[in-house]
Amino acid sequence: MRFVVRKADFLQGLQQVARAIPTRTPKPILYGVLLTAQSDQLYITGYDLEIGIQMHIENSDDNEQNIIQIEQEGSVVLQARYLIDIVRKLPHSLIRVDSQQSTVTIQSGTANYQLNGMDYREYPDLPIVHDERGFAVMASTLKGLIEHSAFAVASSEIRPTLTGVLWNYADGKLTLTGTDSHRLSTQSTQVESHQDYALMDSIIPGKSLMELSRILPDTDQLVDILIENNQLLVTFLNTRFLSRLIEGKFPDTTRIIPSTFRTNIVFSTKDLHDSVERAALLARDTDNNIVRFQFRRNNIEILSHSPEIGKVVESIDPITFEGEDMMIACNAKFMIDALRQTPTDQVRIELTGSGSPFVLRPVGLDDLLHLILPVRIANI
Repeated sequence: MRFVVRKADFLQGLQQVARAIPTRTPKPILYGVLLTAQSDQLYITGYDLEIGIQMHIENSDDNEQNIIQIEQEGSVVLQARYLIDIVRKLPHSLIRVDSQQSTVTIQSGTANYQLNGMDYREYPDLPIVHDERGFAVMASTLKGLIEHSAFAVASSEIRPTLTGVLWNYADGKLTLTGTDSHRLSTQSTQVESHQDYALMDSIIPGKSLMELSRILPDTDQLVDILIENNQLLVTFLNTRFLSRLIEGKFPDTTRIIPSTFRTNIVFSTKDLHDSVERAALLARDTDNNIVRFQFRRNNIEILSHSPEIGKVVESIDPITFEGEDMMIACNAKFMIDALRQTPTDQVRIELTGSGSPFVLRPVGLDDLLHLILPVRIANI
């Protein structure tokens, strides 16, 4: 295998697929990145058996400069960590890679490295997804769906299904829902779909989706999505992203979302977020990071108390207040996370009772909802 490639494009591709390189694995081959020179393209692959990322470099038709020149086809696996560090430090804008048997020479300017390659035949194949049907959504929209849902998944593996995000697709609408059984976040969007495509509810690991979110462009570029053979396949630009699904049944979260409310309050998202953050300073060392909210029409207070440290009380003015006075307590982190994932300037809090789940909705954005279960404490 022998090729010449532009440094900037090669480095970008390596950094992209490096998100699928494991930090620990019993299979040393997975610490490597697979390079395949074929025809007029260079394929770069990373795979940890759960996430697979493959991107290719080719000469663009509308670019007069050559990005890649394949002189001899072939494949090799190189240690990802060393390869990325070397390419990043190379002095010239062009890099020549030459693989002869198990030795790979990397040359750029006056720098010349020789690395020990690994047998590409030992590298596991990426899962194959045959079906060409699916649906499409803008990259920026998918990025938002993931960020607004994946933060709420469980970190513990005790209930594996809760470490993933539920994807529900019906009638041209895609809904992503994440929950750890104490909080929930869900958002929907209309998508372009193949008329024959039908998708059963699928659970995608939250960690996989966060890696996908990091490499998705924040543009109106359409992203093709297909879920088949227990795999999620997302294709965009020159990148293919694969993730295994989580097997199991996701809880029916629709039953816990209230449909009627006794109190509705609208706040400035930033003002409420900053107030809760200040109250949380004294809640960090208490059980569940509890803060209290005293919702009164004429006086709304956010309170936190630590027997060892002290207490804080802060008043905040709502934009509107409708309904009954009410007091709730909740995990401050859950509230802060939900407010961080509220993309509008104003947020509405909807309450049914002190011991019932309450809802946060961005004002003017009906397809996004955060739900938090309150904490039952004395004197509430």
